Amino acid sequence: MKYFLDTSALVKVYHKEPGTEEVLNIYKGQNDIVVSELSKIEFVATIHRKVRQKEINDKTVEVLLEKFQFDMEDKYEFLIFSSAVIDEAFRLLCKYGKTEAFRSLDSIQLAFYGVYCDGEDVFVCSDARLAKIAKLEGYEALIP
Repeated sequence: MKYFLDTSALVKVYHKEPGTEEVLNIYKGQNDIVVSELSKIEFVATIHRKVRQKEINDKTVEVLLEKFQFDMEDKYEFLIFSSAVIDEAFRLLCKYGKTEAFRSLDSIQLAFYGVYCDGEDVFVCSDARLAKIAKLEGYEALIP
């Protein structure tokens, strides 16, 4: 079993917020953790947003980015973009976009999970709307 961490969950490893304890248990355990390449970009954007919102300072950003870069080397398995991911994101948006609050980047994250993970893997995200769609797709979703 693998844990796929959406960026909303991944950030909790590096910045204490509600749900951090649960994500840290996954991170510190003997678990296989997979994340999308998209999370590299979203992580940096999220950390910089936290600076603009005065949740963290410049020094903290440096420490968090350094720790994340270290972990990228051997803590996470990064899933690469492919046309299959884009096709799956397109399918998901066509299916749920009219009726659900479903953002484009969230569709890509869920598509990574759908393309690369199997029924025993767990989709971990802190976005209740995204978790709802994951569950509608029949995936096990954990909301820390």
